[in-house]
Amino acid sequence: MRFFREYICGMVAACLLLTGCDLLKFHPYEGRVEGEVHLTEKNLKKLEQLHLGSSFKFAFISDTQRWYDETNDVVSHINKRGDIDFVIHGGDLTDFGVKDEFIWMRDCLLGFKMPWLTVIGNHDFLGTGEHIYSYMFGDYNYAFTVGHYRFLVMNTVALELDYSTPVPDFEFMHKQAEYIDSLNTAKPDSIIHSVFVMHSRPGDEQFNNNVLYPFDLYLNLFPAPFCLNGHNHRTEAIEPYNDGIIFYGINEIKDRQYYVITVNPDSSYEMEVVDF
Repeated sequence: MRFFREYICGMVAACLLLTGCDLLKFHPYEGRVEGEVHLTEKNLKKLEQLHLGSSFKFAFISDTQRWYDETNDVVSHINKRGDIDFVIHGGDLTDFGVKDEFIWMRDCLLGFKMPWLTVIGNHDFLGTGEHIYSYMFGDYNYAFTVGHYRFLVMNTVALELDYSTPVPDFEFMHKQAEYIDSLNTAKPDSIIHSVFVMHSRPGDEQFNNNVLYPFDLYLNLFPAPFCLNGHNHRTEAIEPYNDGIIFYGINEIKDRQYYVITVNPDSSYEMEVVDF
């Protein structure tokens, strides 16, 4: 009987070896990622190489979680326009923070012909998603300049982190305000507008509303900012602080909408809701 058990175990092991590793599935939340990674850095370099001037046009999408067909459709729709310089994704690339979800969505977004950038959403933090996002894309908080606009992409998902880290990161905002001020001092009107991009806006359940009003004070350190956000799964323009700072929220991609923001030569901007 012992010989028979050992024979069967040996045969099973041999079958597994012969059929390859496809039968051996890693845990869905394990962090090894195949394919392209460090995508924020790569796309920022591509954006710099465009040498965009004081007028440009970009698209804003969000909440593509599990809507792969619709995401492929919006990628195709934006590509066919021929007038979009870059795209920003407002977070929730995944539904459960599973590695395969990140890979599937990344592979959809790699279809863009222009540079594209992302912000982390609350669903992206689930499981080990925060670590996968960091490796696949990059920092949660980063900034870049296009023309006379400074874009500040920020993690505002405090609830999923149990308020254990500074979210939003006021130190990041303070340093960016100093940077813009130094630019404008050296060369007036280098930065005319600031655009804040986040997943969860002030007042949402994911935002740290203990700092609701300090966040507004920091926003007012910047030149005439407007903000872009996802999370709420609806297209809206609201003014939560009644101080002229408008938060433009966009629908989830399932409802087939995105924003196109046109920046004019005089640095004014126009918002357009596009149905596809």
